[in-house]
Amino acid sequence: MVRSLFLAILLLVSVTATAQTKKTKKMLERIEGEWSLDDSGNITYQRILELSHLSKDEIYHRALGYFLYGHEGEPLDITQDKELGRIVVKGIYEDVHIASFFLNSTHIHCWHIVRIDVKEGRTRILLTLTAYDKEEIYIADGELPFVTSTKINREFPINPAGLNKTMMGKAFYKAHGRAMLTFDNLSRAIREGNTSPFLENNDW
Repeated sequence: MVRSLFLAILLLVSVTATAQTKKTKKMLERIEGEWSLDDSGNITYQRILELSHLSKDEIYHRALGYFLYGHEGEPLDITQDKELGRIVVKGIYEDVHIASFFLNSTHIHCWHIVRIDVKEGRTRILLTLTAYDKEEIYIADGELPFVTSTKINREFPINPAGLNKTMMGKAFYKAHGRAMLTFDNLSRAIREGNTSPFLENNDW
């Protein structure tokens, strides 16, 4: 009986590690064509905003202000070059996906880089997903979490042969969603300001 249960668990783990569920497949189909690999093997998205009513300085300060007011989580590193018109921010999307199995759970976090290039009346936003941190938590053992890092292009679905297709497929789908949310929020902050158009344009 115990042997049969053990074999059943091993089979379940094996299937989970290699298979992709129908739900995951449909999730990935919904975002097909919305992402692409760059020359470094990372996932990079681009958005260009035409802002003829704003100066280079206004765009620059609004973009920088977003990371002070509205960015998800605290940026881990910000590099600024006002003269060049460039802002580069490194951050991490915490818990893009959490997978649980019995008393164990895996928390997946996704590293990303946002680069903003500013000109008079125009800006380009590049957002790159680079790597995952996998945080393994073993509740029964009471041990500290075990964290491993891996490049995003080594995991499914970027790598079709990657393991844990369901878990990593969901992680990628949700990381993509977080990236799109950052794009939308950052674009809105640049167009409208980080507080309100009235307050930002009001003399004091």
